[in-house]
Amino acid sequence: MSGGTLADLDDDVRRRLEDLPPAAALVYLELRNGQQPRTLKQLAYDTMRPRSTVHSALRKLHEADLVSCSPRYHDPPTSEWRVNE
Repeated sequence: MSGGTLADLDDDVRRRLEDLPPAAALVYLELRNGQQPRTLKQLAYDTMRPRSTVHSALRKLHEADLVSCSPRYHDPPTSEWRVNE
């Protein structure tokens, strides 16, 4: 998995992203290029978007089966997001 733009993505993934808001594509690329799970807070910081925008993008990406979420058992507990392979 290399590259960091929409043009570098698989055709199926690119097609599914076309139906989503631009923030969703930005969040997807940030997760994909980071190559490690990230929290909502980290994604909001890294994309320079409000948490509410990132949360909405993650929800839409999850509905499109492009990302998944898993609990992170730290203090405080939170969720980590990753790209579905």
